[in-house]
Amino acid sequence: MKEKDSSKRNLNLIMIETILTSIGAGFSVPIISIFWNSIGMNQTDIGFVQMMFTIVIVLLDIPMGYLADRFNRKVLNIVGDIGVALTFIYYAFSKNMYMAILSECLLGVCMSMTNGVDQAFIKNNADKIDKTGKLFKKLNSQIYTYRYSAMFIVMLIGGIISKYSLRLAVGISFLPYFIGGIVAFFIKDDSKKIESNHKNMLKDMCFNVKEILKDKKVRNYLLAYVIGSEITHPQIWVFTPLMIMVGVPIEIVSLGWILTQIFQILGAKLAEKLVEIKTSVKFIAMIAISILWMGVLVINTNIFTIWVFVLNGLIRGLFSGSIVTPLQENTKEEHQTSVISIASTGAKILYIPLVYIINYLGNIKLQLALLGMIVIFTPISLYVYNKLRKSENINKT
Repeated sequence: MKEKDSSKRNLNLIMIETILTSIGAGFSVPIISIFWNSIGMNQTDIGFVQMMFTIVIVLLDIPMGYLADRFNRKVLNIVGDIGVALTFIYYAFSKNMYMAILSECLLGVCMSMTNGVDQAFIKNNADKIDKTGKLFKKLNSQIYTYRYSAMFIVMLIGGIISKYSLRLAVGISFLPYFIGGIVAFFIKDDSKKIESNHKNMLKDMCFNVKEILKDKKVRNYLLAYVIGSEITHPQIWVFTPLMIMVGVPIEIVSLGWILTQIFQILGAKLAEKLVEIKTSVKFIAMIAISILWMGVLVINTNIFTIWVFVLNGLIRGLFSGSIVTPLQENTKEEHQTSVISIASTGAKILYIPLVYIINYLGNIKLQLALLGMIVIFTPISLYVYNKLRKSENINKT
C-alpha cells in the first residue's frame, strides 16, 4: 500500500514536470522568427541555426538516453531542465546569429538529456500502481491533451508579451523549465537500470541499441513513430505562404495557427478514446486523412479549401497519443528512455533532408511541397502499415 501511495505521489510530480517542461518554449513560438529577424538573421540564417540544433540532438539523443537508463534518469532530468531554463535567459540577450547558434546548441545538449526520461518515469510508476497496463495507456494519451492545451494558453500569453518585448517573450521560457527542474528534485527514480555488458561505454551503448532493435515489434513501432512524426512536420513551413497566396488577410493569418493548435488538442483527446483500437488501423486511418487533405490543396487551393490544413494538427495530436504507448509497452523497463531517444533521433534524421526537399519544391510552387509529401510518404506508409498488421496477426496466433 505504501509503495502504491509513493508511486501515485511520484506520478503526480512527473505529470506536473512533464507538462511544465513541454510548454516552456511556447512563449516564443509566435514571435521567434521576428526575434531572429530583429538580431539580423535572414531566412537562410534561420535554416542554418535550426540545422545546428537538429544536428546536436541527433548526435546526443541516443548517448544521453543510454546514460539515463544506465546510471540515473533523475540527475539527467534535473540538469537538463535547469540547463534549458538558463539557456533561454542567455538566448533572450542574443545580439547576433552566433549567439543564437550557441543558444540552440546548448538547448540541444540540455534537451537531449531530458528527452524520453518523463515517458520512462510515467510508465514505471503507472505500472506499479496498475500492473494491467490500463493506467499507463490512459495517462500516456491524456498527457498529450494536457500538454497541447497548456501550450495553447502559453502561446497566447507569449503573443501578448511580445507586443511589449520580444526578448521578454523568449526569456520568460526560463520560468516553466526552472520550476520543472525544481519539481524534478522530488521525483524518486527507482526504475531498473541497464546492466553493463562491456567495459567500453560506447560499445555498451551500441550493444543496448542492438538489443532494443532486435525485437521486430519494437522496430515496427519505431518506424511508425518516425513516419507519424514527420508526415505532419515539414509542410508547416508553407502554411503561412499558402494562406497569404489565397488572400487571407495578414492580420488573421495567426488564426490558422490557433485553429491548428486547437485541432491538435482535439486529436490528442480523440486518441484517448481510441486507445483500445489496433495501432495498424489507427496508423493507416491517420495516413489516409493526411494524404486526403494534402491532395485537396494540391488539386484546388483557395480561401475556402486552405482551412483543411488544420487537419494536420488533428493528425499530429492523434499520432502523439497513439504510437508512443505501444512502443513503450513492447520495450523493457531498463530501455524506456533509450527507445524514445532512438525514435526521436530517427525522426530528426528523416527531417533533415525532408525539410530541404519540401521547401525546395515549395519555392517552385507552394502546392508542389504538399505533392512531394504525398509522393514520399504514401509508399513508405503502406510499407509500415503492412509491417504493423503482420505483427498484430502474429500476436493472434
